[in-house]
Amino acid sequence: MKWVEGKWDSEFWRSLYTDSEKKFPYDTEAYGDSLGIEWGAMIGENIALPMAYKRLMGFMSGYLPFGIQQWGPIGKSANKSGEILKALDQFPGFFKKVDICFHRPKDWDVKKENWHFKNYRLQRFSLIPNYELTLSNDYEKVYNGFSNQAKRNLKSSSKYELTMFEYDTPDTLIREFSERQALRYGVSKNFIDTIRQTMYHLLHIGKGAVWTVYGPGNRFQAGVFITFSGNRMTLLFSAVSDQGRESNAMTHLINELILFGCGRWEILDFEGSKEEGLARYYSGFGAQLSPYIRYQRWAIL
Repeated sequence: MKWVEGKWDSEFWRSLYTDSEKKFPYDTEAYGDSLGIEWGAMIGENIALPMAYKRLMGFMSGYLPFGIQQWGPIGKSANKSGEILKALDQFPGFFKKVDICFHRPKDWDVKKENWHFKNYRLQRFSLIPNYELTLSNDYEKVYNGFSNQAKRNLKSSSKYELTMFEYDTPDTLIREFSERQALRYGVSKNFIDTIRQTMYHLLHIGKGAVWTVYGPGNRFQAGVFITFSGNRMTLLFSAVSDQGRESNAMTHLINELILFGCGRWEILDFEGSKEEGLARYYSGFGAQLSPYIRYQRWAIL
């Protein structure tokens, strides 16, 4: 394997993505380029593990950029722990710090979640929670997996005059999120700028959609940005108003997404499930824990 900075053939990257069992929206070459960052990848014959990089306090640092939850690997060997570990071991030594997240392969059994030394590098692995809902051709089957609380919330939302809208722009979501949620979750302006850029990129290539819910008086209640890749729908970004919380507008909206997705996609990925409250909320729709991996490393030599 070797470290490559943007000098691969685009068709080569596309073929690796096509050969991947899991197709996440972040893994295309165009998505990485849309972030306006410097990035490269450890590349082997049937695998590529991407990473963004920058100089930090005089040292080269590898990191996971805003707008991506888990990045790579892609290729026929992307589901093999041995190949991933080989790629991580061969990241160049000039990267003194590495902090990235990547998809969990099926055979992952690494138990070293504490810091440990390997090849003069201090490193650790940890599992980050994420929830995914398996969709079905039969909506009733999915609905039967809802928790009692989710069913009550959905029934409660029917008492309000909620209207679906599919033609808003990402700026609508960003405005509502910035006014009500950004401060609460400690979200930076850099994140907002990046997620806006990625949403417009996905709309431009026909791989994303904005769905919003309005109440009486044409007042915004809830909204999501959904992206489509392979067999999955991914909830990339969301916003909800105080009125939307009261009316359970987000539950209404997610239920509509499930109705839409059944028979079209196989997975609804509730990206960003690290918060305990969000994890509990998403699992209420029958979503199951599907963690990804965080890898951290400090190079001593």
